Amino acid sequence: MLSRRRARYSRFATRGAILAALMRSDASRDAAWPGLRPARRSAEVRAFFDRRAAVYDQVADRPYWAFSDRVLLALLRLELLPGLGEGDGIRILDAGGGTGRWALRLLRELPRASALLADISPGMLEVARRKAARSGARDRLSFLELDLNSPLPRRLGPFEVVLCFHNVAGLVADPAALVRRLARVTAPGGRIALVLPNLWQAAAKSLRDGRPGELRRLATRSAVRYGDGVPEVLVFTPSVARRCLERAGCVDVSVRGFPVSVHPEGPDEDLPAHLDDARLLRRLVPPETELCLPEEAAARGNSLLAMGRRPAR
Repeated sequence: MLSRRRARYSRFATRGAILAALMRSDASRDAAWPGLRPARRSAEVRAFFDRRAAVYDQVADRPYWAFSDRVLLALLRLELLPGLGEGDGIRILDAGGGTGRWALRLLRELPRASALLADISPGMLEVARRKAARSGARDRLSFLELDLNSPLPRRLGPFEVVLCFHNVAGLVADPAALVRRLARVTAPGGRIALVLPNLWQAAAKSLRDGRPGELRRLATRSAVRYGDGVPEVLVFTPSVARRCLERAGCVDVSVRGFPVSVHPEGPDEDLPAHLDDARLLRRLVPPETELCLPEEAAARGNSLLAMGRRPAR
């Protein structure tokens, strides 16, 4: 009995030390991202999303993620889209845009804009093409198979709005280098918006899912693996996200967390049972969006929304 207790206390002490190391991931520390091989990383991510292309939207449409998307759209309407009117002359780059969820959403918000959806996965791009044809936006949306671990062709830019959502920046070999490449194809005065995986929520999810060993990976590599066969995801703190944009030359940088009060539960990332009501969730979107606006709440977000602007010439 005594030996079992000692073993249990030893495990708690080890986890406590790891959590203390995570707490030092603050403004004084850069991300501890490992040096990954770009070619291997690209091949792993391409194969993973090609396998999931046919079912990707079924997962993304589940109630929790639908709620998260509504909050994200509300934040974009407040902070990214004002001043763009109907999108006359606006070009959007959706880098790592997958099945086109956000490219198509922004084209609905900006009915005179055009967009380029770039992704590494042929399977995801094929799904996006079919959705664009059904949406009526096919003539305003073009597609490009593109490895974001490679330099972006200069002929692509410039773009007035650059998106990199779906935690894509955590699935490349060097996230900071990707942010610099995206900033270079942003037009002077243009806007860049990133949806990034949050280290703090990765730690909480790993504990909820019974994977405490992931805390060590988070502390030593700023990375997490959410399950067998899933690529390792490189994660951000709010301060790391801010520094990536500022070091890429962006100004007016902001970092929000979203959602901050409603988090998914269990390995399947379900809604909390008491919120399983579509009408209630719709009513919750405005107050939840307000809660996301203070930057002090960013670390509470299930994801991070980092935005900046390229200086005008």
